[in-house]
Amino acid sequence: MQRLQLAVDARDLVRDERGIGTYARALLTRLAQRADVRLTLLVRDPFPARLAAGLLAAIGVSETRQVRCDNRVPRDAGVVWHPWNGTFFASAAPAVATIHDIIPFALPAADAERRRSQQEPIRRTASTARAIVCDSQFTAREVQRYLDVAPHRLQAVSLGVDPVFAPGARAALPPELGGRPYVLHVGAHDAHKNVLTLAEAHRRAFPRGEVALVFTRADPLVADAIVCERVSRATLAALYGSAAIVAVPSLYEGFGLPVLEAMACGAPVLAARGTALPEVGGDVAAYVDEPRDPAAWQRALLDLLADPERRAGMAHHGPLRAATFSWDVCAERTFAILRAAAAPAPARPT
Repeated sequence: MQRLQLAVDARDLVRDERGIGTYARALLTRLAQRADVRLTLLVRDPFPARLAAGLLAAIGVSETRQVRCDNRVPRDAGVVWHPWNGTFFASAAPAVATIHDIIPFALPAADAERRRSQQEPIRRTASTARAIVCDSQFTAREVQRYLDVAPHRLQAVSLGVDPVFAPGARAALPPELGGRPYVLHVGAHDAHKNVLTLAEAHRRAFPRGEVALVFTRADPLVADAIVCERVSRATLAALYGSAAIVAVPSLYEGFGLPVLEAMACGAPVLAARGTALPEVGGDVAAYVDEPRDPAAWQRALLDLLADPERRAGMAHHGPLRAATFSWDVCAERTFAILRAAAAPAPARPT
């Protein structure tokens, strides 16, 4: 089969530490290994060659025969893929975009200019992309709801989990824990992540600090949390695996990688019931039905900690469920969408 000339928006490939960055690197690592793909990594830089080494390292490429870097879409591109929640590089070639969530519409910014800048790339995707990849069925429904995109243009493709996230991971834990059990929150602290509700619930549930609260991001509003920033993936796996509970209180998620990673490590997961989180956690995770209520989280934390049999069941079933999510499958399905989009569009009936 003819090699696919694939141009990819790679402007945030190195620095993005969010789940979107994990997604883009995981898929590009696999696409770069295919003999039937020629990759062009697109960046916003007048001298793209000076970024090449970092970009190639981010996707595990040591030589450049299959991968090139540019600041514009090559003329021979068969398709352009935009992995960053919107369309940013203009081209005459067909476009495929991944929409991870529709937060700029579901929870729009109060400032009009910020709202416009967040929504415009997604609006452009809705009007121009030949195909739109969504992380979950929930996100696909949300794109239909807010942007009126025809269902045939939407493809839900679940994310995967890195093999480093597995039961039994070992690494040095923060000495501040002093051997205490802990509740772990992984990821950003944007308003919709609802971290302050979790922090208040934790203070109520464990007023003497007998169970610690551990973050992977600092939060100036939660001074009593232990912060483990910029840890390696191996250390993060150990943090997951040793946690008494991994809490995911987010009010809006297009997928929820921390739920999947925690399950893969055999950690008990307590998540907000809503958006895409139950699609990932299934019947393995425990849920809070009133995610904005600290008292509901307080009860759920105490109930789960008091139920070792339930947590043992989560430790057993979590890795089994996580094993049904695969980056290899995600990459293969996404490649099929890209290949189909690169083909000539079918003629419209006259």
